[in-house]
Amino acid sequence: MLPENAWNDLKHNERDARRRLILDAARDLFAEKDFKSVTVREIAKSAGVSIGTIYNYYDNITELFLDVFLTNAEQITHLIRQEYQTAPPSLPRLCDLYVTFLNDNMTFYQMMGHFMLGGELPPAATDRLNRVMRSLMDRIDDIVKASGISEPARHISHALFSALNGIMISYAGYPGRTAPEIKAHTLRLAGVVADVFHSGLKNN
Repeated sequence: MLPENAWNDLKHNERDARRRLILDAARDLFAEKDFKSVTVREIAKSAGVSIGTIYNYYDNITELFLDVFLTNAEQITHLIRQEYQTAPPSLPRLCDLYVTFLNDNMTFYQMMGHFMLGGELPPAATDRLNRVMRSLMDRIDDIVKASGISEPARHISHALFSALNGIMISYAGYPGRTAPEIKAHTLRLAGVVADVFHSGLKNN
């Protein structure tokens, strides 16, 4: 018979695996259509679980939306950290990496707009959102500082983050353009943003 701590670990692992199954199913559905139109019933069916199981993990679908969004935010934070463990910090590379991630994960920036532009959250969820986003900003701060920019790093990081997201808001769904064309154009614009921030602010 397994000791109690082993049973607890097993239960925790099973719960985490089921949560990830739900998140993966939700993410796949969000990639197919507007995430705000996806229902709990559809997610449950795709994940192969009951609706009740989803409500064992989330009080409402907004909490599930937030979990998907923050999982993606943690993923891009990890990618940035990983990138600069093996290569010198580079503002152009950061901009390229971030906009590539947005192109490959369109739901992420759509959800960002939802939560940043009026998505109401309870205090505990807001605290979690703030922690994850601060961690992402900390990684961007590190690269801004390493690039020799002397302005307050957090202000520059916020401005850079806003500029890169603005590229996607302006062009991600541009009519008459294919996904590869949009990706190529947004990456060109990301390069322009990197040059403007690096040369303009470094010279001040």
